Amino acid sequence: MKRSSDAILHGEQARYLEGLEPPRDALLEEMEGEARARGLPISDPEVASFLAVTARARAPRFVVEIGTNIGYGAIVLARAAGPEARVLTVERSPALCATARAYVERAGLAAQIEVREGEALEVLEAIAGGVDLAYVDCVKEEYPRYLQLLVPRLADRGVIVADNVLWRGHVARADVPASEQARTEILRRFNASLVRHPALRGLILPLGDGVAYAVKV
Repeated sequence: MKRSSDAILHGEQARYLEGLEPPRDALLEEMEGEARARGLPISDPEVASFLAVTARARAPRFVVEIGTNIGYGAIVLARAAGPEARVLTVERSPALCATARAYVERAGLAAQIEVREGEALEVLEAIAGGVDLAYVDCVKEEYPRYLQLLVPRLADRGVIVADNVLWRGHVARADVPASEQARTEILRRFNASLVRHPALRGLILPLGDGVAYAVKV
């Protein structure tokens, strides 16, 4: 089950599309259950499917994930990208890193996925380049800076995917709660920058809480 309602789709549409999702294997179902029980924000199932389709199509050799949480996205990406791909996923919480590493080990992907504890911006700044696929699901206030750092590090036809860019639908509303105004404005700026970036061809998709997708051109 998803952790929240869709930001664009009507409820019946979202439920219909969710019903089309193929069953996850036992490990992913367990991870979804843990995230739900602990209130942890992992990718919605249809977003995970989109990541898998994107990784299969792009066949990336180097994947960077910003925001590991318990490792759900990293495992989906590594499986879809294939055994030759390397996945670097970044998380600043030591406890979440430990949980993610345990799941990665159980998935048999420890040789393929590196769970790096640290600040996302610092890790991105240290990456030389050659990123074929980047998945962003981390600190929303830092999304514009993630974009600035990722674009020059993308390989030719490199892809950026970012989750939660509609932020519970707030980005499209005139009346935004005071507690969400700053974050909403930052995400509006990020969305506009991604779609209008001269080095990218991008769009915003109505998946889950909004997914940004862009390819380097």
